[in-house]
Amino acid sequence: MKATYSTDYNGVLRARFNPQRFLRDSGSFIRFRRALLMLMTTGVILFLWAAPVEAAPTITEFHVSSAGVPQGIASGPDGNLWFTEFYDNVVGRISPKGNITLFSLKTSNSATYITNGPDGALWLTLLNDVGGSTTNQIGRLTTAGALTTFTVPKASYIWDITTGSDGNLYFTDGASRVWRITTKGHFTAFPFQDSSGGYPYQITSGPDGNLWFTDRARLIGKMTTSGQFTTFKIPTTNASTDDITTGPDGNLWFTLDDSDTGSRIGRITPSGTITLFAFPSPVNSDYLFLNGISAGPDGNLWFTFEDWNTKVSAIGRITTAGAITLFPTPTATSGPTDITSGPDGNLWFTEGAGNIGRITTH
Repeated sequence: MKATYSTDYNGVLRARFNPQRFLRDSGSFIRFRRALLMLMTTGVILFLWAAPVEAAPTITEFHVSSAGVPQGIASGPDGNLWFTEFYDNVVGRISPKGNITLFSLKTSNSATYITNGPDGALWLTLLNDVGGSTTNQIGRLTTAGALTTFTVPKASYIWDITTGSDGNLYFTDGASRVWRITTKGHFTAFPFQDSSGGYPYQITSGPDGNLWFTDRARLIGKMTTSGQFTTFKIPTTNASTDDITTGPDGNLWFTLDDSDTGSRIGRITPSGTITLFAFPSPVNSDYLFLNGISAGPDGNLWFTFEDWNTKVSAIGRITTAGAITLFPTPTATSGPTDITSGPDGNLWFTEGAGNIGRITTH
């Protein structure tokens, strides 16, 4: 649980003196006035420095009545949140008040990740969960629930998707590619070779107009909209790179899955300088899943957390200075996955246990 520390100042000054003596001794009176002024000034300073008690974030869960597993989530153009259900052909919409509507996609592929498109629609990856599938699709979903699909022209294992700075969509492919698809459905493949055996995984649009993605073999990749790649090696010998997002400080932030002695939250500048932040006081060597990360409305980064050994699920917060705090979810083994900032000033996340979560940061 989160620990809050605050300072409370309650100063009471009690002095016993002979007033006649002080009237005779002007030097004592002057010294007394100076001492009193110093004490009053100190009291004012301590009062101004007193840290207000910070209200703990509130987490609310909304259960989804479906057999699918909530996976990706994004803020939509209609002021609602939209989420996918893995192992199901369903996309859901949830209002800021928690009202859920489900849309059947009438496709055999699993809805995986979703993003707000440049054309007022939602775009999502539709995965046939077989390596090298020739039936993977990219879907365009209107806010009324109408789906249009575009079949990926090569055998692929598609995963995450984002909107680029050029008004196109970009998605990752486990077959060592990053793809671009226009809003008209035209595909372009950009091969990405990683000699260490990794592959493009999660992707986001960076503050510099480029695409940034994680490579599971501890690389961060940068790709221009014309398909030129630059890679940056993460300075660690373990862990797997997971999600990535643009932070409020103009840098990219990412997660690393590993034991609690090796898991990290990472920051990379647009020029490629990497800083890793460790979790406080690792003790059990438990495996930590840090699946999603997002910039919050409060100027911090927020991420999903699950301790695989103890089955503790939480939402984590990291400041841009690297201070980490965990807030357990109401459902102990909820399996939080993806997280995004909502239009209501809160953060929203998916849970494998069949819930959509909302975390209020103010």
